[in-house]
Order: sequence, then C-alpha cells, then structure tokens
Amino acid sequence: RETRGVSSAEECLTKGTEAMSCLRWLCRRHIPYAARRSFLQKVSDRMIHSERITQKQGRILQALIKSEDKRLMCSASRFMNLRSTPEDDGVQSEVREKVMSHLEAAWHETFREMTTYQARQLAHKGRDRHESSQADLTYGEVKFSSLARILVEDLRRHNIELKGTFYDLGSGTGRGVIAAALVGSFSRLCGVELLSDLHSAAVDVQKVYEHVVAPRLGLDVEQEVKFVQGNFLKADWSDANVIFINSTCFSKPLMEKIVKQAVNLSPGTCVVTLTHPMVSPYFDLLESKKYDMSWGEATAHIHVRTAKAMPENEKKAQYWSKRIPGRGNYGAIFDGYTSA
Repeated sequence: RETRGVSSAEECLTKGTEAMSCLRWLCRRHIPYAARRSFLQKVSDRMIHSERITQKQGRILQALIKSEDKRLMCSASRFMNLRSTPEDDGVQSEVREKVMSHLEAAWHETFREMTTYQARQLAHKGRDRHESSQADLTYGEVKFSSLARILVEDLRRHNIELKGTFYDLGSGTGRGVIAAALVGSFSRLCGVELLSDLHSAAVDVQKVYEHVVAPRLGLDVEQEVKFVQGNFLKADWSDANVIFINSTCFSKPLMEKIVKQAVNLSPGTCVVTLTHPMVSPYFDLLESKKYDMSWGEATAHIHVRTAKAMPENEKKAQYWSKRIPGRGNYGAIFDGYTSA
C-alpha cells in the first residue's frame, strides 16, 4: 500500500493488479535467509513433534529448507512479516501443503513416461486375453492428492499407522504403490496386477522411482517396493498392515471373494476400498468419504479387521451397498453418514 500510494487497504483490495503487486512486494521484503531457515526449522520441529507430518515428510521438509526452496522461502518471509509464529495452525498447514505439493511433483515425475492414456491402452489390450469379467478388469487410476489424503489424514485420524506392509490389489502401473511409498513409512510395499502389460509397466516405473526420483528427493531407498503379476485372489497378503483396493468396477461376486480371503488378516489390519464396502461382520467400517479420481468421484471406505465377528459391522456396510435408482448397483450413496 505504501509503495503504490493507495490511501487504504480497502482501496488496494478493490484493484486486483494492485493487490497482487502488494503481495509480491510483501514477499520480497528483505529478511535474511538464515532467519527464514531458522523459522522453518522451528515449524518443522513442532510439526514432527505433534505428528502433523510423518517422519519421511519431515525429512523432505528438512531437505527443502536446506536447499532454500523458493516457494518455501517466500512463504517464510510472508509469515514473518505477518508476525506469525511456528505454532500457528495456518503456518503449519501451508508448510505441509508445500511438502505434499513437492511429493506430488515427484510422483508425476515418476510416471512421466507412462501417461494415463498409455496405461489405458495397455489395459485394453490385456483384457481381451483373459476370461475374467470385463468389468472386473476395467482400468481406472487414482489421483495422488486423493490417495495421499486418505492415507495421511483419514487413516492417521483413526490412529492407523503408515508402517509395516502395504498392498495394492489390482495395482495397474503402480500409481497407488508409489504414492504410498512417498507419503508413508512402510517398510515393504507390494502391488499385485493380473494383466502382464500393466505389470511390466509398473516394473519400469519402479526403476525410475528407485534410481532417479528417490535419490533426487534425498531419500534412502530403505523401502522394499515390489510388483507381482498374478491373480490377487491366489496371492498371500495375510501379512498386510494396510491394503488399498480400487474396487469401483468390481462385481459383487469378486467383492465377496475378497472379503472371504480378507478374514485371514490380523486384527487391526486396515483395508481401504473404493465405491464398494466390505460387507462382513469381521470388518468395522470406520469412515466413508468421497474423493476425486481420474474417472470422477468415488467413495473411499476405510475398514479395520476386528478380533471377533460383530453383526453391527455387516449392517453398517450394507447401508453403503444400497442400489442407486436408475444406475444399478453402482456403489455407495453419499449423504454424510459415517460410523461416528
């Protein structure tokens, strides 16, 4: 306002170009980089201590601070000019978004040579060679931002740790597995895919992640990332801690087979399905929430394996299996219902 000769803040805000000029001027005000780094370091320490971010995200943030990432430095300058403190929720939320944006960019870099269009072409070719239901083999891709929110926000809100072993059943080209590797602290991640062309593409993606993307992020590849070709109903995933299943186009018989095999999971194991919930007395439906995916909106259902059968669990899941008028058994009706 002072540099542009505007008489009041209100007058400045009524002029879009003037407001942007003032914002750029605010971000350019000179604050030593050492002071910005110190401020961000305090923010990082508090976020890790309060578990606003995972240990891996904390390492990513430390690397961004050390490299003096321009966007992060600009934000730090604005925070300090506004007299914000490292404890402010707005400060921590914006810093966390910067970290997630950095991870999403790394995710896109991993799949630069395997676009969504290419993956769909591979899936179309592979479907004709199998006797399985064409609907069960329909290809759809998750978005990084949606899966990251499910894992980092929703699961952690229910005290489900992103550690141990992660499985993606029907993993396609590996997008879900790589997203979980970036945002979680899993020691082992495995994707199981039936179609050989998609599996081969996932193996190529794995090499890019381990040899190019992870080192560029400053991460040690301490995780075991693995892709297996085959029918996940014939695979052993009983050692899982977290399972993700993109089940939007799965038939009812296939979902029933998945549920039957999932009973072998240990109590406390988390299973996330899309659109179709797991109807079983052995799984408690913790939360159902809509997210954007490549094909549109899908409801993510978060289940946890219980120690014993509970009839109310089955009733809760059946609520989400209602038939939508005019669209057949397309999935869950979303009206704000959650188990809470």
